[in-house]
Amino acid sequence: MSGFSDFLSVDAMRRLDHLLLGSRWTAEGGRAGRHSSVLKGASVEFRDHRDYVQGDSLRHLDWKVFGRSERYYIKQFQEETSLRVHLVIDASASMAFKHSGRVSKFEFARELAASAAYLAHQQQDSVGLVIYDDQVRCWLPTKGGSRHIRHFLESLAAHQASGRTDTGKALEALAEGMARRGLVMMFSDLLDDPEAVFRALAHFRRRGHDVVLIHVLDPAELDLPFDGVSDFIDMETGERLEADAALIRRSYREAINAAIESFRVRCGALRVDFRIATTDRAPSEFLNGLLADRKRQGA
Repeated sequence: MSGFSDFLSVDAMRRLDHLLLGSRWTAEGGRAGRHSSVLKGASVEFRDHRDYVQGDSLRHLDWKVFGRSERYYIKQFQEETSLRVHLVIDASASMAFKHSGRVSKFEFARELAASAAYLAHQQQDSVGLVIYDDQVRCWLPTKGGSRHIRHFLESLAAHQASGRTDTGKALEALAEGMARRGLVMMFSDLLDDPEAVFRALAHFRRRGHDVVLIHVLDPAELDLPFDGVSDFIDMETGERLEADAALIRRSYREAINAAIESFRVRCGALRVDFRIATTDRAPSEFLNGLLADRKRQGA
């Protein structure tokens, strides 16, 4: 599809075509679609009954139930709606890191976001884009249609990773602006104050969003596969640290694994879906596993 080819190969799009992007909970979209809605109304899928209340439309009365019980009940139906997909990308300087992966963390996050947008567009769902570092640099509200997708892809291509991270400052106010609940997929290396990240996640959850936090890492950040004395440079502050990688490797791995486990546990408490995505994988492979798991969970 035109535009998506800047981020995805034809083969990658073909592998995405059988996937379904959905929410673990009910959606609140703006038009007819394939996802369950929080709203109730006349639709093809029967859901439940409730007692008749004076003023209810008689066309929704269940006359068969009345014939058996001589009581008036109103039919309720599960409305189908479109899903609002919010794609949130950390574009701070640390996301430009590349060592053992195919691409940098930021480039990989863009590929994942483009893949999710491709699925949403194929499903006729609405998609939005947020790119942030220490402030929101780009915010496209969720919309559907080919014109909006072109704008989405142009905005995705226009940004590069730079600046410092301040997730809390950038995203807390944003969550208040996302008035209607949907699916929020956030892509970040999480090199930030964890409390700021959790505050932002809690804001999204309080608004009723289904949140997926995707922790984007270069494989080298998990293994520290360097030899000898190395110069480690903070890509956001420029701070330098000289260390023998072999001497610190074990303690580094313990620290990164502890940090990941902390994110996993605290996200679980918030009912946020936490995932690790390493930049040596194909985006379609990662999404296939993610969406298969979520389908088993009811998404």
